[in-house]
Amino acid sequence: MPALRYIVPFSSIILLTLIAALPWGLPSEDRFFLPFLPVVAIHYWGLRRPELVPEWFVFMAGLCLDTLTHGPLGYWALVYLAAYAFGVLSQPFGNNGFMARCGLFVVSLLAVAFTAWAAASLYFVEFADWMAFARGAGLAGCAAVLIVPLLYVLDRRKAAPDNTSLMRRT
Repeated sequence: MPALRYIVPFSSIILLTLIAALPWGLPSEDRFFLPFLPVVAIHYWGLRRPELVPEWFVFMAGLCLDTLTHGPLGYWALVYLAAYAFGVLSQPFGNNGFMARCGLFVVSLLAVAFTAWAAASLYFVEFADWMAFARGAGLAGCAAVLIVPLLYVLDRRKAAPDNTSLMRRT
């Protein structure tokens, strides 16, 4: 069934979005940590398997977070679309090994944090506190150490069957 392939990426992004929307009682300087958690999964799936995560779904995840947290509509949708775009655009460089993927994730997380800061600054028509965004991105990067291995285990690609025959024909 082709529809079953979409369950793992969709459910991982939905779960992290719901975790981000819950009221955990964090201090105000750490509030941007939770909304950056879905960025980890969105970047992972955008880099590894973009055909399983359509853009509309990423947009809807951000819009749901905006709605559930009573934030400005479209803010996290824009940020999540930026994370997806950075993941998809870095796909040609993602096959260069583990360290290359880690570097791409760090650069993408910094770019997404800058995008979030710039959008917040435009929304409030003044410069937002950049430390909150930097701290949130840093904590999300630390959380990626736990999230990415789980996503990797859940991303079970079936190996292509080996069609080679090692028999000598005479």
